[in-house]
Amino acid sequence: MTVVCSKEQISKKGCNGAPALIIEVLSPSTALKDFNEKFNLYQKYGVQEYWIVDPGNRTAHVYYLQDGSYQVRHLYTEQEAIQSITFKDLQIPMNRLFSIE
Repeated sequence: MTVVCSKEQISKKGCNGAPALIIEVLSPSTALKDFNEKFNLYQKYGVQEYWIVDPGNRTAHVYYLQDGSYQVRHLYTEQEAIQSITFKDLQIPMNRLFSIE
């Protein structure tokens, strides 16, 4: 999932500039790419907040950009709720991410 806050960033060719928030859901085949390549790419281009949701371990790694480098916000577990730094009203209970209905 990607969140873009400015209509001016959207064109027929896609998104111009960095989105404010990217949420990746890990799969075993992409885990290394998400934690290495994408992490470095998003940091380089200024994505303000990056979440890596790991269904296998039922956790979420949340990073935020400060002075051009990602800082670890928190490693959330199933008993917690993720609170976005960029979007103050965005809070997601972890147990809802992993519930099967």
